Amino acid sequence: MIRHDPEIEELRDKVHCAVVLERKPPPWKLDRKESTKLSLKYRRGKGEILIVSHAGRGWWDPTSDAKGDVFRLVQKLEPGLSFGHVRKRLREFAGLSPSFPSVDRAGRRQDPDRPVADRWAERRAVWSNSPTWRYLRRKRGLSAAIIEAAAVASVLREGPVGSAWFAHFDRAGAVAHVDVRGPTYKGSLMGGAKSLFRLSLKGRRFRDWFSPRRRSMP
Repeated sequence: MIRHDPEIEELRDKVHCAVVLERKPPPWKLDRKESTKLSLKYRRGKGEILIVSHAGRGWWDPTSDAKGDVFRLVQKLEPGLSFGHVRKRLREFAGLSPSFPSVDRAGRRQDPDRPVADRWAERRAVWSNSPTWRYLRRKRGLSAAIIEAAAVASVLREGPVGSAWFAHFDRAGAVAHVDVRGPTYKGSLMGGAKSLFRLSLKGRRFRDWFSPRRRSMP
């Protein structure tokens, strides 16, 4: 029988996962642009990404299936530590608040008013078993064939934190609006514009329908 240890629960409750990341050399830094209130995206080095969730009590890796509490986070960062050493390390962080240092995004434009088409062009295409692919398959129940078809048609792209970006196009075929759906976010990019449907002005019947001389509806 496993004896209940109140200190373990106390450390899980009092140690913010972001604090562990920020104090692990070299430190991880917050990508504010691609974070939400529910999911904090931390980066370190090329391709190293971890998402802090559950108000700092949990985390997950968008590039794999790794996830867990603060104890598993320390073990992921330092695989050689025993559970006892992990507990000792966490005692130093209990009660501390994260400072949220911003990641250096030098060379990338930060203006949120950039055209939607420019921001769309920066996103990668969805690939098999990517974070967005897994979200659409597991959470939204879409088939692999539908996801692949949308990716090939360039109406679906990989968004931050496992979100999916869906494009709307204007008459010229340019991206005019982007809807965003993800595990923790539902919205759209600022500055876009979309229409529910578009009717052609060609054809007599359409012109007659909106003619001022038309007295009554059929």
